[in-house]
Amino acid sequence: MALLSRHHALHDLEAEIQSVLSTLETLKEGASEESRRSLASIRKSAERALTQSRSLLGDTYDEVKDRTYRAGVATYSYGREHPLASAGLMLGVLGLLGYLYYSSQRD
Repeated sequence: MALLSRHHALHDLEAEIQSVLSTLETLKEGASEESRRSLASIRKSAERALTQSRSLLGDTYDEVKDRTYRAGVATYSYGREHPLASAGLMLGVLGLLGYLYYSSQRD
């Protein structure tokens, strides 16, 4: 009788383990599907952010390019209108650079 009871308990235990394994498999499939959805959502968000950053970078590049061009034109115009002041400024800059170079060589 004890042997029959033990056999029945083992059979119930095996059935319970099979049930748990089946439940785990179902959970795994559900989690995998949810993970795929989450990954797709994260990917779409990253692609949107990349597109937006490229757009902003392009706008910034165009703005900097425009400012640089305008600064060059203004500098050229000023140099043509005030040649002596431009030469004096250039000599001052060269003198400052020379001073900084020689003072750094002494240290």
